[in-house]
Amino acid sequence: MLKYLIPILFSTLAFAQVDTFEGDHLRLLRKYKITPSKEQAYCYSQNEEVRGYQVDKLQRMASLTKIFTTLQASELLDLHKKYTTTFYISDDELFIKGGLDPYFEEDKILLLFKDLNRLGYKKFKRVTFDDQFWFYDLGLSTYEPITPAKTLARLKFYLNPRNRASVRSAWNTVLNFAEEENVFIDKTFPELTATTVALAPSGMVHAPFAREFNHTSMPLHRIIKSMNVMSKNHVAQNIFLEASKIKSMKQLLIEKKIPEGTFLVYNGSGLPMETPAPRKDNLSSCRTVLQVMKLLENSLEKHKLNLSDVMALTGGKDLGSFRGRFNRYPEATDTIFAKTGTLKHSSSLAGIILSSQKIPFAVLNHTPNVASARSFQDEFVGTMLQSFEPLSPFPYLKISIFPWDGSDFLTENL
Repeated sequence: MLKYLIPILFSTLAFAQVDTFEGDHLRLLRKYKITPSKEQAYCYSQNEEVRGYQVDKLQRMASLTKIFTTLQASELLDLHKKYTTTFYISDDELFIKGGLDPYFEEDKILLLFKDLNRLGYKKFKRVTFDDQFWFYDLGLSTYEPITPAKTLARLKFYLNPRNRASVRSAWNTVLNFAEEENVFIDKTFPELTATTVALAPSGMVHAPFAREFNHTSMPLHRIIKSMNVMSKNHVAQNIFLEASKIKSMKQLLIEKKIPEGTFLVYNGSGLPMETPAPRKDNLSSCRTVLQVMKLLENSLEKHKLNLSDVMALTGGKDLGSFRGRFNRYPEATDTIFAKTGTLKHSSSLAGIILSSQKIPFAVLNHTPNVASARSFQDEFVGTMLQSFEPLSPFPYLKISIFPWDGSDFLTENL
């Protein structure tokens, strides 16, 4: 008789746990005025069983897309690879030969200026670059491709002395970022100007330049860590484009046994596509988000990496949108790897709870009340933590997400 009671008791406890979460979910939706309830979803996986509310409903992912992009990179690219950008210099001319470095934003362009100052350069008559060099520093609310024309416009802005005040403001932001990440940078303002800036044909060097320098990026996994922690949309799209040359996201996920109708991915960042109209968003079911999280954890093993190398961990050591989450839940410290996502009318959170088992989870909210949705997610996942005790904090040593280590930015090729 006992052998029949045990599975019945286990099944009863399992369903009781689901009912508890569903009750908390509905109660907290009302508390935080997240409406309508039919547009919300949550799920988690325990003992290979997916449980939750509306686990197969397609929802906007927002920046949870970057988890998918991270998986695509892990499956198709070498996460230890580095990117080389080459700088050719004569007395009054600079040519930039790009190496498809996915992370070249205001921090790295100003570090470049600073190292050029160190080498004695403060003004060029002409700066040219090829279409393999991607530089963009402006935030976007909707998806836009980063074209050579956009790189040209931003280079012109930074190299124009009339924009000194704005560039100085950007430099102060870079200094604060470096200080947060424990990277020492001399605070002297980098000054570099150019009379003309132009796009050159790819791979072509037009003059017998006297000097040649290389900039070597951080390893790709460090770039991905920055991408996820700071939710860098341009970086995500650049990595997505590189990986998609090998295999599309759709083809990869289908090969991983994820049904085609459970996701729709237009880009690697999660920004909505508004051209051509109507608006199109990256979509996924809650169940598929869990599958991708699990696939990612397994995929990282072949690179001898783990989730801490590419994602944020609770506890405040990492910067970014996850840093202030779960402040009212001390038990959450170092026990959740996660990614957040926020767009107009969308807020999302997904990751892995570190318990005796690793519990993938996701919360997908479609609501105009996105600020309250974040508080809702913290409290709801906080209640889940209590059911999965004892938790197993991860022994995390801070990984810097600053794009350089404080050494010389340029190395001369002699």
